[in-house]
Amino acid sequence: MSSPDLQLKFHKDRDRLLSEAHARPSTPLAAPALATRIVSLSGEGGSEGDRLHMAALCRKFAAPEPGVGARWCLLEAGSWSLRWERHTEASTWTVFRPGVEPDVANFSVTALDVVPRDWLSDMPGEILVAAHAAIVAARPSHFPFAPDELVAARIASGAIQVFTDFRAGPDSFTRFVLVDGGVGEALVGRTLQQLFEVETYRLLALLTYPLALQATASLTLLEGEIDAAAAQVVNENGVESDRTLVNKLAALAGQAERLAGQTNFRVAASRAYYGLVGARIASWNEQTLDGRPTLGEFMERRLAPAMRTCVSVAERQQGAIERIARTVQILNTRVEVASEMVNVNLLASMDSRSRVQLRLQETVEGLSIVAVSYYALSLLKVAFDGVAVAAPWLDPTVATALSVPVVLYLVWRFLRGVKKSVLSK
Repeated sequence: MSSPDLQLKFHKDRDRLLSEAHARPSTPLAAPALATRIVSLSGEGGSEGDRLHMAALCRKFAAPEPGVGARWCLLEAGSWSLRWERHTEASTWTVFRPGVEPDVANFSVTALDVVPRDWLSDMPGEILVAAHAAIVAARPSHFPFAPDELVAARIASGAIQVFTDFRAGPDSFTRFVLVDGGVGEALVGRTLQQLFEVETYRLLALLTYPLALQATASLTLLEGEIDAAAAQVVNENGVESDRTLVNKLAALAGQAERLAGQTNFRVAASRAYYGLVGARIASWNEQTLDGRPTLGEFMERRLAPAMRTCVSVAERQQGAIERIARTVQILNTRVEVASEMVNVNLLASMDSRSRVQLRLQETVEGLSIVAVSYYALSLLKVAFDGVAVAAPWLDPTVATALSVPVVLYLVWRFLRGVKKSVLSK
């Protein structure tokens, strides 16, 4: 699948997710409340396995199971609920516990405490995102975040405050604190959902970064070989040398295409996910809080450079492929020019041989006239000898001598006519 096709696919997926997010109401939440988001990376072919895993949980609580082909399901389990959503290559599992007082200082109580342990341990795929959120009515006096890493912002016209450091806690979960300023359950629930989406798409976008760093080393070596091959183009060592160089460049082109194929998929996905992060944050109209960096500023400082690195690697790969193509084109042009020069020399040699053959043909043609005339005169001499018997006054030798110019002319005219007749066909 080419890079434009991949980008189109992920843009369509982004638009579908946006439309589905508007179509499904967010879970109403108000302070106090707890929520947990887990993202399992099961790949594009893991949709059915994730659906079956959700169906197993629904059976535990005698709840409706997601049907075949379903991409989301909401389980209501009394005091808590769990929502499963299937994305392009991952599934999100979000647990909500309304009415539970959070322990903001230590996050010792989480929404995940009520979910069956055995079901959690059997979750398919690799865990990519794990985040806890606590919704409180008043700003706590202490946060479990590193003071120098604290990120904070006012959103919803300043009615909701968000605090985090985007770092994993002791249990490997990222932690968020939302201070509800009394804006209503629907807005708080929608804000929490968007916050979880930002964290999800941020880490999905970062999946490309390690791959881009690995590709950089191979790309640097490849670019060095391309530079060496381009330097050889300056030296004209003959057609065979150019053909050998073309074969080498063809091998380099294969390496470049293989390297690009290993990263294009993830780069296209990261661009789509990064766009989703920006769209979510832009919808908040963030305001600064206590002089701390906002979530948008954090993304610009931490996520944007990684994305630019990934895009830069993809552009370098494309540039390497284009450089190889241009070098091959230059060599092919030089080989073609050299071949044309060989053809010109060959044609000149053939023309020279044709002129020699023409002269030989003209010489042979002259000799042919003499030979035919000789035989004609010999026959004519026999005829004159026979006539001289009846007419003694006729001298055969003199008559034959007088006939030489006439015979030569007639033979020349005859052979010339035959030649014109053959050439006109």
